[in-house]
Amino acid sequence: MLLYDNKGFFWLLLNRRGSVFYRWDSLLGGLCVALLGGAVQYMHSSGWENKPEIGHHYGLQALGVAVTFAIVFRTQLAWNRYWEAVTQLHVMYSKWHDAFSQFQGFAEVTLKAAKEKKDEAKIKLIMMKQRRLKLNFALLSAMAAERLSHGDNQLIEDMSRKVRSRHAMRVEKEAEGYQPPAFVERKDFDRGLKKVMSFVLFRKPSPQQMDLLARSNDPVSSVMYWITWDLASVMKELDTAPPIQTRMYQELSNGMLGFNNCLKIADVPFPLPFAQLLLMSLVAFSLLIPLYVIVFTKSLVVGPVLCFFLFESLWCMNEVAKELENPFGQDMNDISLPDFHLRFVDTLESVSHMEQHEMLQMDDIDDTGDSLLRWHGSEPQKVGTEGCENGTAPSHNCEAHVAARKMSGTADTI
Repeated sequence: MLLYDNKGFFWLLLNRRGSVFYRWDSLLGGLCVALLGGAVQYMHSSGWENKPEIGHHYGLQALGVAVTFAIVFRTQLAWNRYWEAVTQLHVMYSKWHDAFSQFQGFAEVTLKAAKEKKDEAKIKLIMMKQRRLKLNFALLSAMAAERLSHGDNQLIEDMSRKVRSRHAMRVEKEAEGYQPPAFVERKDFDRGLKKVMSFVLFRKPSPQQMDLLARSNDPVSSVMYWITWDLASVMKELDTAPPIQTRMYQELSNGMLGFNNCLKIADVPFPLPFAQLLLMSLVAFSLLIPLYVIVFTKSLVVGPVLCFFLFESLWCMNEVAKELENPFGQDMNDISLPDFHLRFVDTLESVSHMEQHEMLQMDDIDDTGDSLLRWHGSEPQKVGTEGCENGTAPSHNCEAHVAARKMSGTADTI
């Protein structure tokens, strides 16, 4: 996926990276149509007896309207597919992040209580589940991103025979066997790379995990089951009420729904009959463009130039639609799934970082290091609030003092 400054003019006009206009096939087609237009104009100017001409342009106008409408319709559908893919991808990652964050919060509160009670068995169990879920959430993201980047739409582009039934695709994929993606551990990952090709994990899967994934028909569902099992096995140990814990399962389910919506786009192509008919109509109209243009321009210079840009506008619009239809491919304008995965792994690390938990267990402190509020049971104790009544104390101390007294029901006007 390319990011760009859409306020530029010359830079945007001349940029070749990710452009469909500057591709060799587009330029070659435009030049051929322009040369054909020049040849037709030369025949008319030279008075050739068998020069091609049309008596009325109604037929070409009707064909042009039909082709233009079909291309715009296809481009609109392609954009809807692309935007739906981006939307569902964000839903998938946001929901899985919510599920992990909720578990971390539940687990840390339980862990704090267990440490106060010196329950070593419970401490060990909770910490083990935290590590396992952190690893498996990262693995879940990697397997989901790998599956989307190798959907049926992308696989068919890499095959010599460009038409397959879904049944034939399944048979061929099962015959090839499981091909694991490239993994790299986060501690060894070079964050200076401008293009990420491997999937970053906290730790590479164990041989047993790789064997299970290789024998699974759906690795994403397998990893999801591992996560669900860990959550269910620790449910009774968490201090959070079971109805509240169900929110984690709901977010996991919502994330899987987003994944399957993305998978729908990755596996289901744009209908073949529509694409074939549109291509035939576009080629036919492109060959007739010179006849249509020369009738109005009657110029050896303006005619070929107009033929070139008329062809490019329609042809490139169709190429844009083709790129947008498969947003999870390997093209420059496609969605960068390894980058989405890396950002998700970074959020897992941020949420589970030890400093997060240490900070959340501290009292609130002001900029001088004094506690504003220290809670003992339900009663607040004011600290550092001397002078609020006569106006000599810092204002931020007094604001906290007033808030504490309001919560205790003894607030008055200072």
